[in-house]
Amino acid sequence: MEMHVPLPSLAACGGAAAAAVVALLLLRLYFVLPGLGGGGAGVAAARRQQRRRRGKAVARGTGDTLLCVVLGSGGHTAEMARLLRGVDFERHRRRLYVVGSDDALSVGQVGELERGRPGDYRIAVVPRSRAVGQPWRSTPASAARCLARVVALMYRHRPDAVLCNGPANCVVVCLVALLPRILAIKRIPIVYVESFARVATLSLSGRIVYLLADRFVVQWPALAAQYPRAEYIPHLV
Repeated sequence: MEMHVPLPSLAACGGAAAAAVVALLLLRLYFVLPGLGGGGAGVAAARRQQRRRRGKAVARGTGDTLLCVVLGSGGHTAEMARLLRGVDFERHRRRLYVVGSDDALSVGQVGELERGRPGDYRIAVVPRSRAVGQPWRSTPASAARCLARVVALMYRHRPDAVLCNGPANCVVVCLVALLPRILAIKRIPIVYVESFARVATLSLSGRIVYLLADRFVVQWPALAAQYPRAEYIPHLV
């Protein structure tokens, strides 16, 4: 007597394969995201790293590294300008400044920042992921436009580190900077410095990037007490 064993359908096989891929990606994300598994760093290891590098917000480069700096309008750019005074431009001889599409003020300030600096720099203009006061219902579309531009930008320039301090576009840049790490292609360190104006609570960008950044710097002790991975470095700006 012949027995017919039913074979799984093509759809079932495809569904199982998709579920396996999703599970592997989630596992990879857990070990890659600094704010979760972070490669096993943990809070205790993060504290040890903080003590070793206390007082420096930006990691040293090798001289030919490309530093990607995300600028925002108004106060964010003013704070970043003061923060960049502590950057060793001899070690970061190439700079890429990412600015919003309607942020002429930041474009002008880049020229002032770079006057007399060694190396060279470029300014990349991207659509805003979300403008101030923009309705949330229209945010996904603008964020998608920003994401597409940033993906092309990062693929073209391939920065070695990212420095940001809170504008909405920095969330998109940090997410894209994580992709090569997730795919085991390249590790792009992310340094986030929370605005001096954030005394007791993180900004929305800060709450998101807290999970993504390799170094997360705050300038008030109350924030350092609330967030174990945060480095407290006062008077940066």
